[in-house]
This record gives sequence, C-alpha cells and structure tokens, in this order.
Amino acid sequence: MASAHPSPDTARGEWNGAAKLAVIPLGRVFEAVRLPERVVHRAVASADRDTVSDRLARCLSGAPVIHDPGFRRYYALVPPGTAQMWCAPVAECLGEGTYLGVPRADRTAFDEQTRASFWAVPLLRPGRLGMVVDVLALAMAGRCPSEENDES
Repeated sequence: MASAHPSPDTARGEWNGAAKLAVIPLGRVFEAVRLPERVVHRAVASADRDTVSDRLARCLSGAPVIHDPGFRRYYALVPPGTAQMWCAPVAECLGEGTYLGVPRADRTAFDEQTRASFWAVPLLRPGRLGMVVDVLALAMAGRCPSEENDES
C-alpha cells in the first residue's frame, strides 16, 4: 500500500502516527468503490460487523475492503481505471485525483473508542484487488429501487 503513495516513507509515518491512517492518492495502483453502509448491509443481509466482514470476503473473493464507521461507508479496492467505466449509481468509484484514508494493515477490528477506519476484509497480499464485476454485483444487490439516482 505504501508504494501507492508518492513518498512511501510518508505513508509509513502516517501509519505509525496516532491515527494509524495514511492518506493515499487513488488511480495509480488502485481505486476504491465507495459503498454506503446501508447498501452493504442489505446486500449481505446483516449489520453485524463480523457477519458483514465474512460475507464481504466471500462475495468479493477475499478482496480488501475498508470500513469507515464514522461516515458509515465501505471502500472496496479495485484496479486502476475502474472509475472510467463504473456504472452503478448507488455507489461511486473514486479514482485519479481522489485521496483515501487507508488504515494500517493491522487495523482489522472496530475500535469503540476511536471509531476509526479499519479493514473489514484485510489486505492479505499486495496487489490483490477486487474484481469489478463482483463489486458491481454487491452494489446492485444492496440497492433499493428508490435509490437508482442516489449518489451518497
């Protein structure tokens, strides 16, 4: 993940800071599909954190997913270029020109005190990203017909 930052040492320093979160530019090494929490919970038929993580891992074949409980969003990491072809109005693909707060690799559980972002599905190996078709299927499974034009 540090290699996605123009200065990998800066990313490592941010991960070692109090927030344990590095701000990484998207578009070069990976992009992220921002999924509203309600969409993910509907798609996996649960709001229980452990169940959601298990089902996300299964639905996305182990692809890494960040959960931001403060803003109630999930971020599925996908290959660069995905934003150019993304077509699901219920979720937005963030690409070049966008930055994402990426938790340190060992932040794999919810912390009630900080409510900080963590890996709902941990990054198991560098370069492993979600398949666009799987993330799209998840987004569409969790949408409601009234959300067709929702961009949250």
